[in-house]
Amino acid sequence: MTALLKMMKEYSSLAPQKAIRNKDKHDENHVRNLFTQMLAGKGFILIDDQHRGFIASLIITNIWCPDVYELHVLAWLVKSEYKGTTLSGRLWKEFDRIAKDMIEDGRIDIVYSSILASSGFVDFNKRGYSLSSATFYRE
Repeated sequence: MTALLKMMKEYSSLAPQKAIRNKDKHDENHVRNLFTQMLAGKGFILIDDQHRGFIASLIITNIWCPDVYELHVLAWLVKSEYKGTTLSGRLWKEFDRIAKDMIEDGRIDIVYSSILASSGFVDFNKRGYSLSSATFYRE
């Protein structure tokens, strides 16, 4: 869990929002609790064997439809020195395989994936996903 917490700190340091990059606002116990929930079945975490990247996802119910279960990517990070390698794609393919299995098993109804604005463009349409919304922020 320590390696995962370190990578989550790195992920938050890349956020475009100042409040999220502010280390004084980080709550390691909160993040540890989220990870524990994911590992206990309320989502899942993929991390490569050498701790170079991860995808963390959480299952929640839809705000309007409590019987609709959604899998959300909360964080997707590949350490900067491994960008441009196949690591990100391999993590994504495994994430997508698990997500499809979860849909087929009736465990979830919808998968949502997003990336940080600073990560560059990923064409999710080519990966079989449709645009749901765009998120904007103001500080």
